[in-house]
Amino acid sequence: MSGVSRRTFLKYSALGATVSLAGLGGAAQAAKARRPNVLLIMTDQHRKDCIGAYGNPVIKTPNLDSLAATGTKFENCWVQHAACMPSRACIFTGRYPMAHRVRSNGVPLSEDEITLADVFAGAGYRTGGAGKFHFLPHYPYRSPLPMMENHPEPYYGFQEFHLGEDGRSGEHWVWIQRNHPEWHKKPDHQIPLELHNSFWSAGHTIDFIRKCAKRGEPFFAFCSFVDPHHGYNPPSPYREMYKPEDMPKPIFKEGDFDDKPSYLQQRAKGREGVRDDVAYNRTQYYGEVTFIDDAIGRVLKTLDELKLRDDTLIIFTSDHGDMLGDHGLYFKGLAYPQSANVALIFNWPGRIEAGRTVSGIVQQIDLLPTIAELAGLESPPGVQGRSQAGVLTRNESDTGNEYAYIEHASHDFTLRSLKWRFTYYRGTEQGELYDVENDPNEFTNLWDDPDHADLKNDLTRKLLVQIAATRDPLPIRTKPY
Repeated sequence: MSGVSRRTFLKYSALGATVSLAGLGGAAQAAKARRPNVLLIMTDQHRKDCIGAYGNPVIKTPNLDSLAATGTKFENCWVQHAACMPSRACIFTGRYPMAHRVRSNGVPLSEDEITLADVFAGAGYRTGGAGKFHFLPHYPYRSPLPMMENHPEPYYGFQEFHLGEDGRSGEHWVWIQRNHPEWHKKPDHQIPLELHNSFWSAGHTIDFIRKCAKRGEPFFAFCSFVDPHHGYNPPSPYREMYKPEDMPKPIFKEGDFDDKPSYLQQRAKGREGVRDDVAYNRTQYYGEVTFIDDAIGRVLKTLDELKLRDDTLIIFTSDHGDMLGDHGLYFKGLAYPQSANVALIFNWPGRIEAGRTVSGIVQQIDLLPTIAELAGLESPPGVQGRSQAGVLTRNESDTGNEYAYIEHASHDFTLRSLKWRFTYYRGTEQGELYDVENDPNEFTNLWDDPDHADLKNDLTRKLLVQIAATRDPLPIRTKPY
């Protein structure tokens, strides 16, 4: 076979059949023997340091903290693109943006891509998801998006799907408009808790899990929350839960942008006044995170009630972070850790070590091959990530990644190791070079420092090699000529 499309993959791995495409047969048999359920939980624009388990002393996230305490968390999980659509495409395909071609928001994920949901559907799992998928552009927010009532086949591998995208678009908005029209034009902080996207997404996930349990079907469930995406407006009581005086001060120093590229200087312009509201914005952001944590708690409680907890692999991550006032910047799309370093937690009682922290670098393209291997499946053709199953189950320490690769809409390209952060801005002579081991806040840009010229040249070569490695490995070569 010269190439593998999603439709071809589904044809050769029909529900309940042994997966035979590209060597998946033996792995599928192993999956049948173990049949772990899989629950992938994702938040949107969620900073890693806004979780108690990652060192935040103020925020209340008892359910995420419990997942970390009874599972393994990664300290250095880096996105490949710090924007929603490209990042989600990376997670669900295990491929770099250049390969899956979702180079920025607004570019739909090709239906020929094989997704994580496709892999599990092909292995006989029931697949379902609720909340923010963002595989398709959803601007303007009130434009129609697929719903099960009008979509004739699985949605990117999901046999059951309930879209609750930003701006209450998708099924979530339709549901409110049909059933609760008095609230459909109200902002999030003014609507009842039970109508909010976070509550709704968790509710559909719970219903899906219950149906699978009743039928005795193994499931792949995707529970995805829109928040804590801006505009930072949780409903009560989360709106009043945190006080500005308890919020950490933003990372910032006078002259912060004096040695930064012009792109960053432009990003920061006009935001000087926003810094005065950083503390308030953070109280609302924290409130959204705690609301989500409570919703996650409802899902975990359901697993416990159904006695499925020990048989369920749970993964938690986010698509990217938020600058949230640090360096005078907000939102996403940057290589700073606040934007590009996300939480990653794996939890599976008795299979994954409890309370362990992994410091090695992982990339979000590693999620698909890792989840697949843990479930006894092999990755489909074209996957570029590395499985971390050995790190999680055999106590291995080497993640196989010396660097993480991050890009932003083909505008800038970054390599990040445990020691250095190197960013090149396309079409300019500008860039960023930080000794993150000694300068974790990335205040001092060494790009133009003559003492680091040799290092810069070496990292430039490595970046070029990495960019070339992101090219699509498909179609597969099957003949010598």
